[in-house]
Amino acid sequence: MKLIIFDIDGTIINSVKTDDECFIQTFAALYQIDLAKANWNEFTHVTDWGLTQEIFEKWQGRMPTKEDIITIKNHFYGLLLQRANEFTEVKNALIFIQQLSSMPDVEIGFATGGWKETAELKCNTIGLDLNNFIFKSSNDHFQRDKIMELVIEEAVNKHHNAEFESITYFGDGLWDLKATQALGINFIGVDNTQNHKLRKAGVEKVISDYEDLDRILGWINESKRTNGRHQKTTNQ
Repeated sequence: MKLIIFDIDGTIINSVKTDDECFIQTFAALYQIDLAKANWNEFTHVTDWGLTQEIFEKWQGRMPTKEDIITIKNHFYGLLLQRANEFTEVKNALIFIQQLSSMPDVEIGFATGGWKETAELKCNTIGLDLNNFIFKSSNDHFQRDKIMELVIEEAVNKHHNAEFESITYFGDGLWDLKATQALGINFIGVDNTQNHKLRKAGVEKVISDYEDLDRILGWINESKRTNGRHQKTTNQ
């Protein structure tokens, strides 16, 4: 049994630019915080929850309250909803997910650094219902690798504590790469904007879309056996 986990923004949906702009506008509108020149790679945890915590610590001198989080989510969601027509599927992503879903020896999960509510909005826009899959988000943890671990844990439990032959994560960010390295799982990069940052970071398996299904499936099938460390710890 293989476990395939997908990031969402920039990996299966063309949404990074719109998401970034709406995130920045949210903090400008609610807290007069200017993030226009922010480099997300300079933040410790590049997830919506992690970024929010660090932004509050730096600009507000405090941690966000539950009320802050609710207000931020609602405003952010509203901005994204107004621009939902901008969200498009990375070419053949849905076909690829459907093909994987038909395979008896594959489990699929989604692990995003975005909020649950906004991730569902974007996925619903392209016709992907996350309720049909194992899905974890920034609502569940502020660390990206922990979000991935939660997906792995649920998948292991779903299959009665079975150990997966391999675990492969599809992602578009350098933070995705770092998280997979920390967990010891396989990584396939997605570079649909042709920025080449993943190749520059040493990633050998990089796709721009999911058009070449045979090649991608070949990479998955030849993936090394995943380090069992995290699989075992999740069952303790």
